[in-house]
Amino acid sequence: MSYNISSSSQRILKTIQDKGRKAALTPPGYTPFLDNPLRYLSILVALGSPAIGYFLGWQWGLGALGCAALLYGIREIFVQDDHAIVRIYGPLGRLRYLFERELRDKYLQYFNETNTSGRPIPRIVRDYIYQKSKSIKPLSSFGTELDPNDSDTSSGCRVLHRNFPGSIGEPGYEVVVGENRKGVKPFYVRNVINVSAMSYGSINYKAAESLSIGARGLAYVNTGEGGYGPHGVGGNDVVFQIGTAKYGVGDEIRQNDGTSTRVLNYQVLQELVRNHSNIGMLQLKISQGAKPGLGGHLPGDKVTAEIAAVRRIPAHKTSISPSQHAEIAASSSRETVARLMDFIDSIRQATELPVGIKMCVGNPEEVDLLCEAMKKTGKGPDAIQLDGSDGGTGAGPNLFMNYVGYGSAIEGCALFHRKLSKLKIRDRVVLSVSGRIFTPVHAALAFAAGAEIIDSARGPMLALGCIQSLKCHTNHCPTGIATNQPWRIRGLDIPEKSTRVYHFLSGFHHDMMDITRITGHLDPRDIRPSDLRLVRGYFDNIGDFFADR
Repeated sequence: MSYNISSSSQRILKTIQDKGRKAALTPPGYTPFLDNPLRYLSILVALGSPAIGYFLGWQWGLGALGCAALLYGIREIFVQDDHAIVRIYGPLGRLRYLFERELRDKYLQYFNETNTSGRPIPRIVRDYIYQKSKSIKPLSSFGTELDPNDSDTSSGCRVLHRNFPGSIGEPGYEVVVGENRKGVKPFYVRNVINVSAMSYGSINYKAAESLSIGARGLAYVNTGEGGYGPHGVGGNDVVFQIGTAKYGVGDEIRQNDGTSTRVLNYQVLQELVRNHSNIGMLQLKISQGAKPGLGGHLPGDKVTAEIAAVRRIPAHKTSISPSQHAEIAASSSRETVARLMDFIDSIRQATELPVGIKMCVGNPEEVDLLCEAMKKTGKGPDAIQLDGSDGGTGAGPNLFMNYVGYGSAIEGCALFHRKLSKLKIRDRVVLSVSGRIFTPVHAALAFAAGAEIIDSARGPMLALGCIQSLKCHTNHCPTGIATNQPWRIRGLDIPEKSTRVYHFLSGFHHDMMDITRITGHLDPRDIRPSDLRLVRGYFDNIGDFFADR
């Protein structure tokens, strides 16, 4: 489980410790020391090349042009830190931003998609995240481009502001997980939006360290199922996820039928929690929205020696997670749920930390089984993260991504909220929502459905610089985030990327507080269906669930 923090992260963490968070943020308009000198020198040499060629010969003129190109290339690849794509691809990467700034709108207007038709995340939503991550106030003019009846782009609802709110005071937010469990250290959640699971291996160390440092003192980061690696180097709050393969905290065993599986090593888990005090909660991964019912798959070429050490698996060998935890496997759904109750309880007792689960709702009968078992035994999870069938993933089969699962994360949350409320055990568990929660308006709908926490993975990924190239599964991510190729990773500048993550997480939270205020509330968890107007679309079915709110 060894992990060595990169030198860049060590420097920024020392700055935070010595001078505070503000001093460690990359200021707007910041340029490295050699940036402008190399830029202007290359321009001067290029402009002077005709004169050099005229007086000294064409060979010298061409040499001057080559020298100008070399100076500019050095600046682009090694000095500037605004754009990871430029650091990876050099001056050619600059063409991407030139096309985006000068040609994109014209091309889209005449030939291709509009700002609202992109998938899976439309450009108009991505722009909100990009602007927030750069601490730019998202502004536009003339009027909305959204179709208010299109739930894919408008979040499926309209926020009903109050002209006469009647609330006095400043909006605030704090959720405590596990506060009613004896012998358990409560976990305090202070930010509306937090970083959902992205494992070390699916994203590289620079991306994970940037998330950690950006979330420091602000939000928690879920490690994903890949073990405790770079996700907590910033000293931020951490939710440690235990996947079906028990990466980082498990051992491989041989079963009676001759097959192998991995089971939890309680001693290793206790040691991990003892050595990392910023781990505030544990989470059992039951299923994931983009590939419900399936385990994970990490190709051998992505299992570096360090990733293998963090995960406690052999290096350079493909690792496949089973679809279910070996500890809870049984011949019937009822017995599986019963074993899950005991498994959660044993982990909680061993670590004295709250234990949650992450799942994508499938058959609603299982929701009944789980809630009834919680009611009967008094055991069960302290938190439930609901992932939607429209959730994201680094790699998953198209069939499962497109057609498997009950519905959106918000629908799943509404289903759980209604069932727990009817059983009068709603106060025992904290519900969180992940999957297509990209703006505070999406979050408002989740809160109205009963959510108390928002988790997002693709939002922070976009804040890191993701351009939605849809190549996460290929190890050829052009922005250097979801790849282990060194020449692409080097494009990520940790101080700059962690600053963007910080601005996105804090900006989203502040905007959510503004939405809360205009609906007449002081806490976003008080937002009710009466504060929203649902528009037609795939959210029609949750109208019945909202009746209980």
